[in-house]
Amino acid sequence: MVVIGILGLLVGILAVAVIPKLTEAKNKLEVKQVGDLMAGFQNIAADDAKKRKLKDLKDVKGEKFYEAAFKKKLLEDGLLSKIVSLNSTTDSKADKAWIEQDGGEMPSNSVSYTAPKANDLLTVMSLKGKNRKIILTFNSRNWANYKDQGTIVQWSDGDTATYMTKDDATGEFSLDANAWDNSPGDIIGERPPFDRTFE
Repeated sequence: MVVIGILGLLVGILAVAVIPKLTEAKNKLEVKQVGDLMAGFQNIAADDAKKRKLKDLKDVKGEKFYEAAFKKKLLEDGLLSKIVSLNSTTDSKADKAWIEQDGGEMPSNSVSYTAPKANDLLTVMSLKGKNRKIILTFNSRNWANYKDQGTIVQWSDGDTATYMTKDDATGEFSLDANAWDNSPGDIIGERPPFDRTFE
């Protein structure tokens, strides 16, 4: 009985002390992962051949943007594993097989982030100061992956991704608190500063 009691105490201590540290480590790695995705976008902006291919995608956006960008080699396939949030409970990383298949489609639930329309990507990336926009954030499925930190956002003029809290969203950006908590799809692609990125 004493051993069971000690084991229970240890499990309790682990839950209180270790799990929050693991989540904190993941949310820092998530920032790095979003940075890697942004480097992929910047690579498109710096490559004339990729910019021409980007025009061919027209208004493809969100998950379909990622699918088309990998198929057209706008994004390196090494980034495929980076489009799934490290703390996602709904999404899983896709393998590369579908990229080379004729008519191959990205498996469902293999993207955790939003993306602008292809024909708007370079414009959004250039927006600065009071005109800045969020280029990518979590999609609705992953919106609350780090509830204590907020949802990850990459600003068009930001050096690194940050987390936006509900207080930031409702205060500085006048977003609806209920939508923030319960229907992020009413914010993503709809309300500034999220209005130029899509699921």
